[in-house]
Amino acid sequence: MGGMASRRRQKTGVQTILHVCLSISVVFSYNIDLEHPLVFRGPNSSFFGYSVLEHYHDNTRWVIVGAPRANSTYSNSVHAPGALFKCRVHSNPERRCTEMDLGRGNKPRESCGKTCQGDRDDEWMGVSLARQNRADGRVLACAHRWKNVYYDSEHILPHGYCSIIPPNLQGRTQPLIPCYEGTVDHLTWYRFRVCLCCAIVAELVVMGAPGSYYWTGTIKVYNLTSDTFYSPNKDDVDSHRYSYLGYAVTAGHFSSPNVIDIAAGAPQHNSSGKVYIFKIDGVSLVKSFQASGKMMGSYFGSSLCAVDLNKDGLSDLLVGAPMHSQLRDEGRVSVYLSKGNGVMEEQAVLSGDNAYNAHFGEYISAIGDIDDDGYQDVAIGAPKEDDYGGAVYIYHGDATGIISKYSMKITGRGVNPGLQMFGQAISGSVDMDGNGYTDVTIGAFMTDSVVLLRSRPVITVDVTIFLPVSINISVPQCHEGQNINCFIITVCMRFHGRQLPGQIELLYNLTADVDKRQKSLPSRVYFIQSGSQISQKSEQLKLDINKDECQRYTAYVKKDVKDVFTPITFEVAYSLGKHVVGGHQEGDLPALTPVLRWRKGNKIAVRNETWFEKNCLSDDCAADLRLHGKLLLSGRPHLALGGVRNVSLNLTISNAGDDAYDTNVYLNFSREVFYINFWQKEEKGISCELVDLDFLRCSVGFPFMRAQTKYHFAVLFDTTQLSGENDTLQFLVQAKSANPEHKLSDNILDLSIPLIHETDTTITGVVTPSSFVYGNSIDTSRFVQLEDMECSFQPLNVTFQVINNGPSRLPGSTVVIRIPNRLAGNGADMFHILETQVAGSRGNCTPHRNPTPCTIPQDRESIFHTIFAFFTKSGRKVLDCERPGRACMTISCSLGPQLKEEALNIDIKLLLNTEILKTDTSSVIQFVTRGHVQVNDRTVEVPKGLPEDISLIFEALHSQEPRGYVVGWIIAISLLVGILIFLLLAVLLWKMGFFRRRYREIIEAERNRKDSDDSWDWMEKNH
Repeated sequence: MGGMASRRRQKTGVQTILHVCLSISVVFSYNIDLEHPLVFRGPNSSFFGYSVLEHYHDNTRWVIVGAPRANSTYSNSVHAPGALFKCRVHSNPERRCTEMDLGRGNKPRESCGKTCQGDRDDEWMGVSLARQNRADGRVLACAHRWKNVYYDSEHILPHGYCSIIPPNLQGRTQPLIPCYEGTVDHLTWYRFRVCLCCAIVAELVVMGAPGSYYWTGTIKVYNLTSDTFYSPNKDDVDSHRYSYLGYAVTAGHFSSPNVIDIAAGAPQHNSSGKVYIFKIDGVSLVKSFQASGKMMGSYFGSSLCAVDLNKDGLSDLLVGAPMHSQLRDEGRVSVYLSKGNGVMEEQAVLSGDNAYNAHFGEYISAIGDIDDDGYQDVAIGAPKEDDYGGAVYIYHGDATGIISKYSMKITGRGVNPGLQMFGQAISGSVDMDGNGYTDVTIGAFMTDSVVLLRSRPVITVDVTIFLPVSINISVPQCHEGQNINCFIITVCMRFHGRQLPGQIELLYNLTADVDKRQKSLPSRVYFIQSGSQISQKSEQLKLDINKDECQRYTAYVKKDVKDVFTPITFEVAYSLGKHVVGGHQEGDLPALTPVLRWRKGNKIAVRNETWFEKNCLSDDCAADLRLHGKLLLSGRPHLALGGVRNVSLNLTISNAGDDAYDTNVYLNFSREVFYINFWQKEEKGISCELVDLDFLRCSVGFPFMRAQTKYHFAVLFDTTQLSGENDTLQFLVQAKSANPEHKLSDNILDLSIPLIHETDTTITGVVTPSSFVYGNSIDTSRFVQLEDMECSFQPLNVTFQVINNGPSRLPGSTVVIRIPNRLAGNGADMFHILETQVAGSRGNCTPHRNPTPCTIPQDRESIFHTIFAFFTKSGRKVLDCERPGRACMTISCSLGPQLKEEALNIDIKLLLNTEILKTDTSSVIQFVTRGHVQVNDRTVEVPKGLPEDISLIFEALHSQEPRGYVVGWIIAISLLVGILIFLLLAVLLWKMGFFRRRYREIIEAERNRKDSDDSWDWMEKNH
């Protein structure tokens, strides 16, 4: 957590408010105080803070600071040689730092041996600092750019220079030029260049020379007591140019608690970096361990730290790779634990917050046991994090090695907004303010600043929760007007630690059944406060150091407890109350308020649990639930959607094992069915609760289902809202208890039934007009003529209506319409479809196009043929697609869903070419159009329902009036036929001799006879 945020929280403090939930954060500032930083500043642009070192001698504490680009007041004739500053911690209210006199005089050049002439200009004194870890420890300060210019006409030798400073920081310093060997030849010139880093452990001074051997690098170890130098065996080191061996060095007890070994990094080895551990053998350094980096360019081995993390007497090794990248140079640190005899195992990889361009691991420092837990801690710098503001992460050792979660993140801007490159240098392991806890000093050289952060005292609170071993809910133990269960809880606390006040105030929450509470489930036990049931009690307590303080509470068990198998967990979460620290610590530094011990990133709380008593015969209290069931649907093999209003699920659950606690039957079902109710054959304490729309839980027995029992019950569901999108209606039923169970296969039922759309679908229709007259004598205005076409068309409207009479919703159907389209099998198509439309656009029909709607048959018959046809017209001609050999036009329409009792229309507008009809000799042509509706898959028709077929009939009546020229020909032919008949009769009569008789004599005889008759008539009249 950022330093600024931490500082704001510390100013706010912990509010002393009782009977509320305490806010216990699992990430907090822990015990490095950010409210009272000691900030030391040096000369501008001097890189003051490039290296820092906590130092003490007698009762005086100092912060030693390297400023490698500073001008020295003791060597003012030397150009920017660098300087060391000492900053007194106590009795220094102005936070002033004074330059240390290393006794090197004011000459820019000085003799340092037979063939040695030192050049101090820009030598960068103070680039690295180290100290012997003991009360009278000496200080080692180095200047890696110090040069031997004895042979400046040929070569300049950047050997580097170190000063060993007495513990009191006064008096004569001891010079150390490890790369100078007295005489110089070409070999020596390229062997030892640029001694950069240093470490001092016991009597050993360890120095790295990464520029040696053409930047292959090497290390040199100098024994202060024996005045002996040690160097690595050439065979033990991979000789790769530009490996930079010696870029970082340290020393520790890696192989044995009594032996000092040397570690050195080569961050450019094979571009991925490498680290070595050497043991001293005679005057040689023999390799005992090596590890390589895992990413090119990560600079693995550019920073090292030897520290005993797990308190086993062996030094562990932290290796920095500050340029390890996921996006860009986030950096990381590898942790190797010592197993003895040179064996190292990688335990963890640390990465801080994995911040962009942070360079996490640029500097690693052991800072001692800052929280008094008995394990050494480390600080890791990320100086470029937060846009070069910088940050330092605090990690803690423990018995396993290192805790991978940092306890605190200190940001440069959180300490002071102006700091830059905060974390480039870190020093610790010294109690700078005398409160018994080691403190941390951090450099921010880009702003020429150093910050001393002090550690706050740590309070360890021991909390014990005493609970009964078990709770018997079958036998009420409290009799306060009603039979209820209760038990006593005792909470005892005490605190201890180093340099702590005699009394503290503690705020704590006692929470009952905390696991249930965290899952937002009702608690099974409760406390009573002011007549109300509560599951959490908030208390304030005064504690004396190393003295127990106990509180007793009565907890009550709820009556309707179903879960009696899981433990009841009680938690005490605590925090410090208001705490006033009086007076000052050593000198003028204000006393710091204590903090509670960090719990490795976990909540500051203690838990204990108790159990409900169980009546079990087997060791593991295993139940044996068995589930049987079936769906009741009046004997039908499927469920007709819309036709069945509800369905009953009959279940039987039995227990053949131990008493089954918290027994439940769970039902999962479709959200389209709705739970109505349940019914139990006998009163067995079954209750059902709808947890979700598709999830039902039925509790069986309370508080447990006894062994060798069997329960029967039925669950009723409403099925009227089933849509039919799924093929089946499925019920997943599972029986569970809190007991372990060895056989689970008989605890599950998968019951399903097919879902069917059952409909009574019928089709009706009408054709308009139902008949029409055509013929040559019919006025063409009664017909339709298309543009640029000579044909006369008779418009027709055909309407089919599909009706769903239920009981189910019809998901879809197909209507097939067949219209006779030709007078003869090889004739022309008579019909031309203008439009096919389904009402409401709830379907579509296959398009049908007549490419030649206007076809006029060629009249090749003679006039005599025409006249003959007129006199020989037949009566009626039927065009029906059911008859074999009939050419028909088929239209297929796919219809969408239809609700019960809903009708859907199909309208077809078409034209009939009457020119083709005129070629037919029939007086009446009858067209039979047929429609058939067919339901889609997963739909069945109601047996013996309404018909699914329809026949629509319309007639074309041929006008009997002949054409004009035909009438003329008929008259002419009639006259001609009459004459021919007359002539024929005449010839016949002549042949029969009709014209050969003596008609004159016959006539004369007849006349004479007539005259004779007339005379007899007169005679009689006279008589």
